[in-house]
Amino acid sequence: MKLILTEAQYRQLTEENLREFLYSFWNNQKKQGEDPSLDDIIFQVTDIRKNSREDHQSIRPIWYRYNGGYEKLLKKINEEFLNKEFHLEGRENLKMDFKIDNIESYGIDVYGGSVDITCQIFDGTVDGYALNPETEEMEMVPNMYIGDQLAELEYDSSDFEDFLKNEIFSFLEPKFEKYGVPIHVESIL
Repeated sequence: MKLILTEAQYRQLTEENLREFLYSFWNNQKKQGEDPSLDDIIFQVTDIRKNSREDHQSIRPIWYRYNGGYEKLLKKINEEFLNKEFHLEGRENLKMDFKIDNIESYGIDVYGGSVDITCQIFDGTVDGYALNPETEEMEMVPNMYIGDQLAELEYDSSDFEDFLKNEIFSFLEPKFEKYGVPIHVESIL
């Protein structure tokens, strides 16, 4: 006997098997007293690269359904992070206080669901660079205020702003990981 499946039927069977596996994995985590998560072992077993297109099209939608839907996760994220203040210490002797001003999502259909974060930096220092008027060369200035560094760079501040965004992203990503919703730090004010 020969069985012929359409591509849609095969995809449905594969999704059902994946859903069964993931639900049993997450339910087992609960039984062990752990919070269910998008553990790296899931991506090793399924041979799907984390944050890849396939992840966003197959694993993330199942994760969102398991947690009551994407909108429910967004509500939890907003409750935990929106308008909250954070202190970050990073590379280049960076010490910074910031808060999350805006969390925006374009829905699950765009990029498989992710959030854009806008942060406001309200205090901080960094080992920065300033123009020495005597030598007309840039010199490192320890513990320079972030606002002064931005003003010193004037029009060439994009690399420094990218540095700050990357530091904020590295700080926030582990905090957002339990929700399984990818983040992007879009802008800093």
